[in-house]
Amino acid sequence: MRKLVFIISTVILLSACSIGNTWDNPMPEEGFLIIAHRGASAYEPENTIPSFKLAEHLDSDYVELDVHLTKDGELIVMHDDDVKRTTEAVGKIKDYTLAELKQLTANEDKGEKVAVSGKDEEAYEIPTLQEVINEMEEDIRYVIELKDTEQYPGVEEELVRLLKENDMIGVDGQQYPKAVIHSFDEKALKQVHKIEPTIPLLQLISFEEGEEARISEEELEDIKTYASGISVSYEALTPPFVNTMKDEGLAVYGYTVNDEEAALRLKAMGVNGIHTDEPDILEE
Repeated sequence: MRKLVFIISTVILLSACSIGNTWDNPMPEEGFLIIAHRGASAYEPENTIPSFKLAEHLDSDYVELDVHLTKDGELIVMHDDDVKRTTEAVGKIKDYTLAELKQLTANEDKGEKVAVSGKDEEAYEIPTLQEVINEMEEDIRYVIELKDTEQYPGVEEELVRLLKENDMIGVDGQQYPKAVIHSFDEKALKQVHKIEPTIPLLQLISFEEGEEARISEEELEDIKTYASGISVSYEALTPPFVNTMKDEGLAVYGYTVNDEEAALRLKAMGVNGIHTDEPDILEE
């Protein structure tokens, strides 16, 4: 009898010791993820296929990109909801058809841009999300940002549909999620979670310059109901905040890190990875 009690007590003790130490999260606990922000956007025009291909060549763990819906319902890859900054035109993406957007050049150097229809070899075409997936290697993973969703009714459903169609939901051979969705828009993330709860979601959070990262207990409990992690303006991250988030089962990422010293500091802090315009930032 004493032996049985001892065994039961030992099992209970070991179980208690493991509480809080199990990483029950689809995002990887080990390693330090390099997420190529809009591709290798320090070297190629952001959110273009050449930028994504270079990020792939530089062995990024994930390629990050932004999506919007065109007038005719196509998921287009661009950061802003207006084409003004990165093309030679002006106007909202939602007011352009895909065919019209394909006549523009995705290149921030406006002084030298020409229409893609002119077949100039220096022209960069605005890609659809489907084109990016088609052009990239099958083992490439994506972090996809939903932006300005109030302008695009049904964009969450369309994104999930496209991911399912391309077998992008689930994990790869290394047990990394094939596709992750992030957004500042809590409502959009909750909608994605409702449609397809197996897709890992990251809540983007911004803090003011000089401000330390803090979220209330109520906010934390809410985030945990739908998100696998958070991505935070990296200057605001502190060791206590990172430790608290990870103890609560959330992965923590910093954005947008283009300084090697800062990247190393975040890695030492226990941050799970960074968004960077320079995917080779930690190459020796």
